[in-house]
Amino acid sequence: MATSAEGAIADAARNNAAWCDAVARSHDAAGMFSDDLWYSERKLPPFYPNLITLRAGGEAAQRNRVAALIERGPPLPWAVKDSFARLDLTALGFECPFEARWIASPPDERPPATEGSSIRWHRVATPAALAAWEAAWRRDLPAGTSAIFRLVLLRDPAISFLAGIEADRIVAGCVLNLAAGAIGLSNLFGSDALTSAVWAGCREQARRLAPDLPIVGYEQAEALADAQAAGFRVLGPLRVWLKAEVGG
Repeated sequence: MATSAEGAIADAARNNAAWCDAVARSHDAAGMFSDDLWYSERKLPPFYPNLITLRAGGEAAQRNRVAALIERGPPLPWAVKDSFARLDLTALGFECPFEARWIASPPDERPPATEGSSIRWHRVATPAALAAWEAAWRRDLPAGTSAIFRLVLLRDPAISFLAGIEADRIVAGCVLNLAAGAIGLSNLFGSDALTSAVWAGCREQARRLAPDLPIVGYEQAEALADAQAAGFRVLGPLRVWLKAEVGG
């Protein structure tokens, strides 16, 4: 992992962009990478941005690309993930609905001691298991929302959907992705009562999969506090900018 905070954020951002690109490709909306950013000109599923900044210091080129996406890009609404919290996109009609923090756990860092858990962790491997995993992950999403996670993602060796099973029921889960010299941890879910066990279990699964790589991700609000309690370090801020539908 990069030694400087800025370099560590760049590694985490590039790892996250690889995951977003995999989701985009599964929806026939593959993106493009440059040194400064990743972007897709096609419509993406909910919660996935159309542009992610990958380097601090390239703000002018990044804003130009955002402006170009407005001209010929996807239909609104769509979002920009400002990985270094350096952009101001208000002049282009964007609002910032939330700010989060990049987190990381170096491979040589010992996690805090936790109590044992009855959750059993399995890698999702079948279409039926993926559908059940997404149904458990969705919780607060509107009924009838189209599937976000397509079957092709199960065939990607760099991606693992993990399901936490208790009493033959999915009670927790996360996604792990290997890219950019790190293992990304995202889409973590579980009930409030299981928070500590879920973070500990997901971290352990990530460490088993890639013992020599840092675990990276981002969180906000209470989930950020949960990550810190699980031993993750805060690297720095990111912002998500949203351009809503005209008149919305």
